[in-house]
Amino acid sequence: MSLETGFWRIDGGRTPVRVAPTAMDFESRLESILESDISIVSEPRKWMVIGRQVVTAHGGRIDLLALDVTGAVIVLELKRDKTDREVVSQVLDYASWVSELEYADLATIYSNYRNSEQSLEDAFELYFGVCIPDEVNSSHEMVIAAAELHSESERVVRYLQKNYGVPVNAVFFNFFKDGESEYLSRSWLVEPDAESAGEKKSPGRWNHEFYGSFGLARDVVEAGMKYGFMAASGGDWYVRSFDLLSPGDRIWVHMGAGKGFGGVAEVIETRQPVDTFTVIRDGVEVPVQEVVSSHLETEAEDADKATYAVRLKWLHTVPYEKGVWEKGFLANQNTIARPTSPKWDYTVQRLKTLWGIE
Repeated sequence: MSLETGFWRIDGGRTPVRVAPTAMDFESRLESILESDISIVSEPRKWMVIGRQVVTAHGGRIDLLALDVTGAVIVLELKRDKTDREVVSQVLDYASWVSELEYADLATIYSNYRNSEQSLEDAFELYFGVCIPDEVNSSHEMVIAAAELHSESERVVRYLQKNYGVPVNAVFFNFFKDGESEYLSRSWLVEPDAESAGEKKSPGRWNHEFYGSFGLARDVVEAGMKYGFMAASGGDWYVRSFDLLSPGDRIWVHMGAGKGFGGVAEVIETRQPVDTFTVIRDGVEVPVQEVVSSHLETEAEDADKATYAVRLKWLHTVPYEKGVWEKGFLANQNTIARPTSPKWDYTVQRLKTLWGIE
């Protein structure tokens, strides 16, 4: 059971007068209160609200969605007039949807929430004082906010957290009113660590193997595999991560959603616009546009959406329709990333074994 909070006013320095809790307008106000100062529930950690009443693909509405400094996503759901079982089931359902979100999805949620031109990347850096991680939403956690939960539901939450490591918790709030002054108290079902969910799951170590997402049309991907390049387009966020690469770096290339990993390569040259990028076809140097059927946006056409390419020496490739994907592999929304997740260690080791890479 959650702890009962008592609150007293001391009159004349020695006479205690109990201040009774009130649920006067608790349900209608709590969401706005937490949105205006999320530290009420996040401390000793720090969270950044990126969405309110976020509509899921299944028609639900997440009360508040937030990020922590590691890029982990926090789902905060208020009990309101729902039954205990409904709110526990609902927050788990929301988390299953959130777990599939990529950076672009979260950036869109934030843009719709703030309705401003400031990007999620810039807002994150301004708020936390550090750059947004390469790997966003590699973990998430769920928080149920309520005045109270039935002991049955508390046992379910504790069981999921203790026995299966499910990152779910409940936080209890009480309102107190004393004349014109109002007070809010908070207590946790399970006192959270100062360490975030993302920090718990990540070893904070990079294995020096780069991840690459070659998420363009099939003809471009197949040309890249054949002629030795990887390309990206669509704006600065997608192409800027190419600057993480230096000649000699090794990169494991994913071919886009549902396609799996297509190969591993050594970086030969850093990025350049496709306006000037050439490849060797039948012993002749030709513009890259001549070996693909899809149009690649050039800097001359639109500098903000131009396509950039990095020259590679493939160490191993597989046919497009035979991309490698197994349960437990890591996928990332960034064009280039330096993942620190244990999943990335496993992915690289498994691909090395399958492809005979030292």
